[in-house]
Amino acid sequence: MRKKFTLLMVFLLGAISWSMAQNITVTGQVKDQKGLPLPGVSVKVKGSNQGASTADNGTFTISTPQNSILEFSFIGFKAIEESVNNRTSINVTLSDDNQQLNEVIVIGYGTTTKKDLTTSVVSVSSKDLENQPITNPLQAIQGRAAGVQVSSQSGKPGAGISISIRGNTSITASNSPLYVIDGVTSRDASFLNANDIESMTILKDASAAAIYGSSGANGVVLITTKKGSAGKLKVAFNAFSGFSNFWQKQDVLNNEQYIGLMKELGYTTFGGNNNTDWQKEIFGTGTQNQYQASISGGVKGGQYYFSTGYQQDKGVVAPAKLDRITANFNGSQNITSWLKLTGNAVLTSSNSIDVGDNSSVSRGGVILGALTTPPTIGIFEPNGQYTTIPNAGGWDNPLALAFGSNNKTRNFRFIGAFGAQVNFTKDLFFKSTISTNSNRKFYQYHTDNFLTTYGRQERGVYRDNTTNDHVWLNENILNYTKNVGKNAFTATGGYTIQSSDYQYKNNELTRFYDVSGNPTAPSVALTVPQRAQWSKQSYLARITYAYDSKYLFSSNFRADGSSRFAKENRFGYFPSFSAGWRISGENFMKDSKTINDLKLRGSWGKVGNDEGIGDYAYLKLYNVNAQGEYNLQNPANDNLSWEKTTQTNIGLDLTMFNSRITFTADAYLKKTNDLLINVQLPPSSGFVSQAYNIGAMENKGLEFVLSTKNFDREQFKWTTDLNFSINRNKVTDLGATTQSLNFAGIYERDDAVRVVAGKPLGSFYGYVFTGVNPANGAAQYADTNGNGVTGSADPGDRTFIGSAQPKFTYGITNNFTYGNWGLNFFFQGVQGNELFNASRIDIEGMFDSKNQSTAVLNRWTTPGQITNIPKALRSSSENSLTSSRFVEDASYLRLKTTTLSYSFGQSVLEKLKMSKLTIFATGYNLLTFTKYSGLDPEVNVNDANGPSMGVDYGTYPQSRSLLFGINVGF
Repeated sequence: MRKKFTLLMVFLLGAISWSMAQNITVTGQVKDQKGLPLPGVSVKVKGSNQGASTADNGTFTISTPQNSILEFSFIGFKAIEESVNNRTSINVTLSDDNQQLNEVIVIGYGTTTKKDLTTSVVSVSSKDLENQPITNPLQAIQGRAAGVQVSSQSGKPGAGISISIRGNTSITASNSPLYVIDGVTSRDASFLNANDIESMTILKDASAAAIYGSSGANGVVLITTKKGSAGKLKVAFNAFSGFSNFWQKQDVLNNEQYIGLMKELGYTTFGGNNNTDWQKEIFGTGTQNQYQASISGGVKGGQYYFSTGYQQDKGVVAPAKLDRITANFNGSQNITSWLKLTGNAVLTSSNSIDVGDNSSVSRGGVILGALTTPPTIGIFEPNGQYTTIPNAGGWDNPLALAFGSNNKTRNFRFIGAFGAQVNFTKDLFFKSTISTNSNRKFYQYHTDNFLTTYGRQERGVYRDNTTNDHVWLNENILNYTKNVGKNAFTATGGYTIQSSDYQYKNNELTRFYDVSGNPTAPSVALTVPQRAQWSKQSYLARITYAYDSKYLFSSNFRADGSSRFAKENRFGYFPSFSAGWRISGENFMKDSKTINDLKLRGSWGKVGNDEGIGDYAYLKLYNVNAQGEYNLQNPANDNLSWEKTTQTNIGLDLTMFNSRITFTADAYLKKTNDLLINVQLPPSSGFVSQAYNIGAMENKGLEFVLSTKNFDREQFKWTTDLNFSINRNKVTDLGATTQSLNFAGIYERDDAVRVVAGKPLGSFYGYVFTGVNPANGAAQYADTNGNGVTGSADPGDRTFIGSAQPKFTYGITNNFTYGNWGLNFFFQGVQGNELFNASRIDIEGMFDSKNQSTAVLNRWTTPGQITNIPKALRSSSENSLTSSRFVEDASYLRLKTTTLSYSFGQSVLEKLKMSKLTIFATGYNLLTFTKYSGLDPEVNVNDANGPSMGVDYGTYPQSRSLLFGINVGF
C-alpha cells in the first residue's frame, strides 16, 4: 500500500510539474518609440537558453512556459522584461539607449537601423515639417539634407519646386527623384499634407537607390506617413494662421523721371499725369491658414490613423490663391497569426487661381508689369476698361493682367494601396501589394471682350484642358530573415509590374461677339486629343549580411524592362554592392572613453533612366496639322536605350563623448553615360529635335553633417545640426556630331545657357560687357575672337560668362529648450552660384516705353560721361544683349524658419484632460542676406534642376511670413 501511495504522489507531482512547464506559443511585434518595427531584436526566455529574433517587420514567435518572463534586448536600446502570464500575444516598445545610432531608417522594401547602414542615406523627421507655412512638404527638406539641393521655381501659392540629389545626371531627360509614399511610387509629392508625414528618407547613392532600378536613377525619397499605435484613442488638432509679404521692393522711376526718359527716347505722349505706385497696387499682403485633425489608435491585432486637413494660401499678389483639402488613412490588421492586411490612402482636392509671371508685361507677366508699367497712368479708363501702357500697342497694366481674366485650376489626386502579408514561418514572409496613383486636373481660362486689350482683340477668349494621369503598380516581395548567434542574414526577392495611362484634351474658343458687339457663334480652334501609355516590369533582389554588427555587407540587383525602348534594348540591368566596417566594435576600440561608434563604409552601384524623352521616342511618329494632314514628326530610332549612371561612395560615421557629437562624411563620384538627349537638329532636317543616346556627364562631391549636444541639462538643452555640401558638375562628352546645345531662351535676345563638353550645366553664354563708350554711350563688348570688330556686337565674341552651379550649400539648425519653452533657428544658404537677371533687360534696357529702374538715372547722356549704364536707344537691343552685364552673384544666406513655442506641463494637461498643448509663433524667410539685385535670389523662370537653370525673368518671388498656431492632443 505504501508503495502504491508513493507511486501516486510521484505521479501527481510529475503531472503538476508537467502542467506548470507546459509551453505555449507567443507571437508579437517589437517597435521603437516612433512606432517603426525593429528587426534583429533578441527575444529570450529568462533563465534559459531558449530564444528567438525579430524578423524584418519586427515580428517574433517563441515557444515558452506559460508563466515565464521574456527578455527583449537590442544594441543601443534599453533591455526590458515582460511577464507572459498565459498571454499568446505580446507587443513591446523599446526605448532608445542611443537614439541617434538606433534610429530606424526606412529603406527600399524594408527598414534598418542607422548603425547598420552601409549606404548614404539621410532622414528628415516630422519635427522638421511642423508649423511651416508651406504648401509643398518637400520645401521642408531645403537646407536640412546634405547633398540635396531644393530650389523654388516660384513663390506663388502651389508653385512647384525642384530637387536635385548630388547634382544633375541628365541634360534633357528627367533629373527629378522618385517618391515612394507608403510604398506607392510617384513623380510628385507636393500634394501631401506635411502634418501627415512621419519621416522622409532620401536614398542618395546608387547602392541605396538601386533596389528601385531605373525609377531611382536620380535618387529616391521615401515618405512614411503617420500610423496609429496600440492603446487609447488619440485625437490631435493642429492649426495656424498668418500673413506674408515680399521682403523687398525695387526702386523705379517716378512720374517726372519717367517722362524725362520718354522725351529722350523721342516719345511725345506719356499717358497722363498720375504718379501710380504699381508695386504698392500689386504687391499686397498674403494670408495663410491651415487646420488639421487626426485620430489614431490600435485595436486587437491592428492599428489605424486617419486625418483630414484644410489649407488656404492667398498670395501676396492677388488674386493668386490655393485652397486644398486633404484626407489620409493608414491602417493594418492581423487577420490570423499568419495573415496581415494593410491599407493606406491619400486624397487631395485643390483649387487654385494663377497670376502670370516668368515673362514681361508685353507677354502677360504681372511681376515685371508692376516694375515696368509707367506711373503716369491710372488703373481704369473713364469707360471702365483697364488702362494700357502708352506708346506700346495695347499692353495692359498689371492689374488687368492679374484680374482681367479668370485663370483657374482644379486638381484631384488620389493614391492608395492595399496589401496582404503571409507569414510562412517566423523568418519567411510574402507580401503582395497593389497600388494606384491617379491625378485629374482641369484648367480653365476666360477673358471677356471688354475689360482687357486681348479680350477686345479676340472678342472674348475661352480655353480649357483636362489631364487624366493614372498609374497602377503591383509589387510582390518575398523576404527571409535569419539570425544565428552573431550572424544576421536577410534575403529579399520580388517581381513588380507597372502601367500608366495618360490622356489630355483641350478646347479653345474665340469670337463670341461680332465686330458690332452682338453675340454670335464662337470660333472653335482645331485641337487633337492626346493619349500616351507606358509599362514596366521588374525583377529585384537584395542580400544583407552582418557579423557581430561589425562586418556589414549588402548587395542589390534589379532588372527593369521599359516599353519606352525597342524590344532588343528594353531591359536594363542594375547591380550594386555596399560594405561597412564598425571599427568601434573591435577589441582594440572597446575601451575607448571618447569614441562611442566609428564606422567606415563604401558602396558602388549602377542605375538607369528612361524618363523625360516621351513614351514613344524610339518610334516613327506623325502629327496632324490644321488641315487634317499627317506630317512626320519623329523618325524611328531602334537603337535608343537606357541612360546609365554609376556611383561610388565612401563614407564615415562617428559618434563621440557619450553621443554628444555625431559626425558623418561622404565622398562620391557619379558618372552618367549614354545620355538621353533631345538633340537639336539642323533646320535642313525638317525636324526640331530627336532623342539620342549621346554624351556623358560627371558629378563629384563631398558632404559633411555635424550634430552636437552643446548643453544637456534637465532645464536647459541646446543642440546644433550643421550640414555642408560641395558638388562639381561637368558635361564630359556630347558625341562626335553635337558641338553644343542651347537653352534658356530670352525673348528677342540670344539664349542665355549653352551646354558643351568640359563645362557644367547652367553655364551662361553671351557677350562680355566691358562698359560704356564715353564718346557715344554705346554698350561695349569684348573682342574675344580677336577679329578686330569692336564697334558693334559680333556673334563670334560670345563666350562663357558665368555659372548657375553653386560652390557649396549649407544649413544650420539650433534648437533651444528651457523648461517648457522652445526656440528654433534654421539658416539655409547657397554660395558661389550666379543668376542671369533677365528682368534687368526690361527694367534697364531703355528700348521702349516701359518704366525703368532708378539705375537708369545714371545712363549716358552727354559725350565724355563715364558710366556703366548705356544710353537710351529706342527700338534697339544693341545696348541690352545677352551679356555679362546681367550676370549677378546670387549667393544668399536666409533665416528660413524660426519658431518660438511653449508646451504646457503635465499638471496643466491633467486638469484639461489633454496629452499635449503647445502654442507657437513661426517666422518664415524672415531675413535674407544677398548681393543679388532682383526680388529673390532663389527663384528660376525655368526648371532649376534642368539645363535652363539660373534665369530670373519676372519670376514671382518668395514671401516673408509670420504665423501663430496651436497643437492640441487628447
